[in-house]
Order: sequence, then structure tokens, then C-alpha cells
Amino acid sequence: MTSFKKKLDEEIGEAPRFTKALQERIVHRAEQQQHPKQNSSWQYPTIIVGAIVTLLFLIAVGPWQRTEYVQHASIVELAQNEEIQQLSIVQNWDEDSFNAGRTGWIIGQQEYLKGADTKLLESILQKAVVAQKSDDYYVVRDFWIEFSNGQAVKLKMLKNNEQIAFLDVKTNQFYKVNDEEAVSVFTDFPFKEGVFKSTGLLILMVLFVVIFFVGWVAERVVRWKFNIPKEPKYVNISHQRTVYIFKLVGFIMLSIFNIKNWFIYIAADFTLILVSMLLLLAIEYYFGRHEKRHYLALTTTIFLFIVFIAFVIWV
Repeated sequence: MTSFKKKLDEEIGEAPRFTKALQERIVHRAEQQQHPKQNSSWQYPTIIVGAIVTLLFLIAVGPWQRTEYVQHASIVELAQNEEIQQLSIVQNWDEDSFNAGRTGWIIGQQEYLKGADTKLLESILQKAVVAQKSDDYYVVRDFWIEFSNGQAVKLKMLKNNEQIAFLDVKTNQFYKVNDEEAVSVFTDFPFKEGVFKSTGLLILMVLFVVIFFVGWVAERVVRWKFNIPKEPKYVNISHQRTVYIFKLVGFIMLSIFNIKNWFIYIAADFTLILVSMLLLLAIEYYFGRHEKRHYLALTTTIFLFIVFIAFVIWV
């Protein structure tokens, strides 16, 4: 009876149901689940670095880096012997940069296929003559031209009162057009004003405010729908460190894009947004999936892509 009473007391009586060693193991296991191992939590900074390297590789081998030049005598001979198949035009007053490129890859450029517009450019180039470069001319537009033989050239159009000239970016050869009638016809070419200039600063500011407001409403709706808490902002220290590294790398990438002038390339912007949003989605899912925090990252990703596609179509 005494033996039975002792066992009963150990199970449901005054004696603890769990030994001290067992309690310590349970607490230790719970702490491990709440605070992932350091090596595990640092896998996402590694992923971020790998993704950025991939992004730089894609940009380095992208279509905007293709060698578009082969040896050619002059643009006059090309215009006389070949037809223009594709033409891209961008307003640009900077003599040291070139912002036009292959059709479909540059934001905001005017693009023309073979037709009356390309014939007009062929005509004006046929009347151009090699001349000494003059400082009296100023740059107004960039021309990216692909001829029927596959050759592509980059020209800068310059103006001086009623005269126009062209500068071959590759060969640095200067061409002047002395035919006043041809210049007059070409000057009347319906070049569009830049979409930002024609739209106006006030309308652009209103659009940015509308986009910001819609994004803010979408975030509030998702938080309310799935009961996602706003605070605490970070699940743990590892989450905070990973987000800080993500923001630092993002700032570095934006700086590189600005220095290299990569923002004009649609493919580069799309790749940057895609890589950044996928990384953000992965981080939020890893650290906050129990609170469904990744739903916010997914909402942001979808919203940004909709805005980006609409922007590309608009410009």
C-alpha cells in the first residue's frame, strides 16, 4: 500500500510531474524555436549578396551592353545604301551621355519602325557632309538607328540657329547638313515633348500622392483582413539585422544604378524590383510567417509591378 501511495504521489501528488532535467530540456527547446540558430538566421544576408551578384551579372550581359558597332565608312554611305529598319529618339541635352537604345528597352524614348519617319531621316543623312566640329552647336537629341544590314549607330543631333548637325558617337565624326530646305522639312518633324515636361510638375505630384495613398490603403486592408500586428516591427534581433542589411544593400544598388545611369533600361528596373521584392518576401515569410507578415510583402510586390507596368506604358 505504501509503495502504491508513493507512486501515486509521484504522478499526481506533491512530487513534481517533471524532473528538473526534463524541465530544462523543454525550456531549452522552446528557446531554440523562438530564437533560431545564428547560422540559420544569417542565411538570408547570404541570399541577398547572391541575388545582388546575379542582378549585376544580368545587367552586365543584358541587351543594352551588346556591341552594336562594326566598322563603317560614314553614316552618309549607310543612309545611301541601306534602309533604316528601326529608329529610337530621346531628348538629351547632355553631351557626355547617350540615352537612346534598342527599341523596347529604354524608358521614354520615341520608337519608329521602317516607314515615312525613317525615310525622312534617311533623306537628311544622305545630304550630310563631313565637317570640322564646331562649338557653336549644342546637343538636343540622341538617335539610335538600325539599318537593314544589321548595323546600328548612335548619333547625337546638334543645332545652331537654323542649322543641324550629327555626331557619330562611336567614331566622333561630325556631319553638317547644309541643305536649308531639307533642314526645314526635318525641323518640322513632329518630335514629341518629353512626357514629364508635357504633363507638368503639378500633375506628376498628384500622381505620386495618389499612388502613395493607394499603397497605404492596401497595406491597411491587408493588416485588418489577416490581423497582422504593426508592432513589434521585428520578430527578433536576427530579423532586424537581416532587414538592415537588406536596406543597406538596396541603397548601394540604387547608388550604382544612379551612377551608371541604368534606370533608363526597362529590363534593369524590372530585374531590380523583382530581386528586391522576392528577397523581401522571403525574409518576411521566414521570420514572420506565423503572423502572416509575408502577406504585406506580397501586396507590396504586386502593387509595385502594377505601378511599374503602368508607368512604362504611359511613358
